[in-house]
Amino acid sequence: MSGTKTFLLELHCEEIPARFLTPLIEEFSAAFTAWASDQGLASAGLEAFYSPRKLAWRGASLPASQPDQTDTQVGPPQRMCVGEDGKPTLQGLKFAEKWGVDFSAVRFEQPAGRKEPCAVVTITKQGRPTVDLLAEALPGLIAGLHVPKAMRWGTSEFEFVRPIRNILCLFGDQVVPITVDGVTATNTTWGHRLYHREHPEAVKIATTEAYESALEAAGIVVSMEARRTRIAQQLEVLAAEVKGHVVADAELLDTLAEIVEFPKIVRGEFPADFLELPKEVLVTSLREHQKSFCIEGLDGALLPCFLTAANRTDDPAGFVKAGNEWVLKARLYDARFFFAEDRKHPLADRLEKLQALTFQRDLGSYHAKTGRVVALTKNLATRLSDDMDHIDRALEAARMAKCDLRTLMVGEFPELQGIMGGEYLRYEGAHEEVWKAVKEHYRPVGADDAIPGTPTGCLLSLCDKLDTVAGCFAVGLIPSGSKDPLALRRAGQGIVRILWERGWAFTPADLIAAALRTVGAKATKPEAETTEALLAFFKDRVAYQLELVGYAGSVRRSALAAGWEDLVDLKARCEALSAFAEDPRFASLAQSAKRIGNILKDEALSTDFDGSLLAQPEEKVLATCLKELESAPDQASLLAALANLAEPLEAFFNAVMVKCEDPALRAARLSLLHRLRQAFLRVADFSLWQ
Repeated sequence: MSGTKTFLLELHCEEIPARFLTPLIEEFSAAFTAWASDQGLASAGLEAFYSPRKLAWRGASLPASQPDQTDTQVGPPQRMCVGEDGKPTLQGLKFAEKWGVDFSAVRFEQPAGRKEPCAVVTITKQGRPTVDLLAEALPGLIAGLHVPKAMRWGTSEFEFVRPIRNILCLFGDQVVPITVDGVTATNTTWGHRLYHREHPEAVKIATTEAYESALEAAGIVVSMEARRTRIAQQLEVLAAEVKGHVVADAELLDTLAEIVEFPKIVRGEFPADFLELPKEVLVTSLREHQKSFCIEGLDGALLPCFLTAANRTDDPAGFVKAGNEWVLKARLYDARFFFAEDRKHPLADRLEKLQALTFQRDLGSYHAKTGRVVALTKNLATRLSDDMDHIDRALEAARMAKCDLRTLMVGEFPELQGIMGGEYLRYEGAHEEVWKAVKEHYRPVGADDAIPGTPTGCLLSLCDKLDTVAGCFAVGLIPSGSKDPLALRRAGQGIVRILWERGWAFTPADLIAAALRTVGAKATKPEAETTEALLAFFKDRVAYQLELVGYAGSVRRSALAAGWEDLVDLKARCEALSAFAEDPRFASLAQSAKRIGNILKDEALSTDFDGSLLAQPEEKVLATCLKELESAPDQASLLAALANLAEPLEAFFNAVMVKCEDPALRAARLSLLHRLRQAFLRVADFSLWQ
């Protein structure tokens, strides 16, 4: 049996919760690939398909038969297998019998790690048909799929995410004979429920390549990517028909693609008077309650329309549209009620109520957190500005930042915290600087999110995140490995991004000291230990920031090693290094930097040297270059001078013996190299430039 065939497996189930689809698909793909590798069935990997009722995998170019496998077995020493008369001993015969060969097939070699020749036999195991291997392995691979809440149905002992109703399993045009939980594989599957109202028979899959087209004819687009693409295209077309465009939401787009089998977008309307609600309330209500997109006009204002997905090819009677409109209208009435009730009392009335809302067990309530954030804000605001009005507004924003946690709207939509506080303050007539800072102080909420758009918003966001990170570290809540339940890494990254993009001169050490002072007696860990852990934490966040910005690995490594706490300086150095990153002279400079480091290792060094002691032309040239380096006014000038240093350095090392016999000359040469290295470190550690 030769050649290759395509493998196809589909599990047709009851509706699977969307959150389980991707993990199940990825887990089986990894398990199958590992199994195939162990069996010698090399393939190009699995192509995955899934929809609410289907998990499917297709692997192309699997060999029709497993290749023959050879295995070498080592036995007793030769002297124990062959007697003095040259005939096999009983032990030698037993070794041959054990592996099913005649003694004539036994050879004697000295394997690695053995001190004398030993009996060796090579066993060739004929490869088996791949379909037989699949039949043996697939039930176990399927049963091994893990879900957090596996279930059993009826009297079955089989546990899975949902009942399996049909199994399609093909290898080429041959059905792989497997049975899982009483369901036997065939070459058929099932399409959309509405399709089978008119076509009661199962859908036959003639070939593995016809899988997608056969299912689409039966009302299911089985490719997640295809559904996402079609949904995105339909959204834009329907939004353009009302002279608008879709309010982008990549997560919602993925959700819709996961929960429908056939992507059909429907546009509905809601009463225009609901547009009086804040934009964020409408967008959130439509997304959370109806999995619907909003449409905004050219001016950015919302239109009284929404877009959602129908899990069918059409909506001839308009029931999908009408049903969504009916439910959505009720949800928007709820939102308007919450908005009206919340505005009956000033936001400031909720400040004391924060005492009943726990932030963290050891760190106390949100009222206590607010006090710490206010103290931090005052500390940092006075270092950024001497405008007392500006400082007072920053403090007012800090006091009001968490008050909306006690509102009805945030109770219904937690993702609107901060946003609603800003909106309520705006309606109350608060200063624009105050309400905008409150509204945006949770930003950035992720790597793709922008930092707050106002200086006060950035300051409040920084202080809020800093209190969270420092407070949690102070009570021993430190992220480890992939575990970060309090999202401290995200908060730390937000702090670094704000410092990076605003260009503020605060160092992590400054911020840590200020934050730990506000935590005070609530800390349960020694301050020195907490400071050390926080510095390591922020160094990792700074390194990740350099990666996010897109600096090359050589730039990141060398710049960080020369100092990382002054982010303004670090940014300038990285920008300058990036401009020179392709200059071939830096490769030579990197080698010279490593050589300087090796020479200066374990030496008692001084920055003072007598240039008059330098005798050779090459070292005099280098001393002249040093003056130019040390007088460079900025990073770009320094790097230009460093690039020009590559050739003089190479000439110096070729001609000069640094560690000569003359003590004074030796000291002068070592001091020259030490000062050169110090000049290098003003911008980067070039020994790490690779």
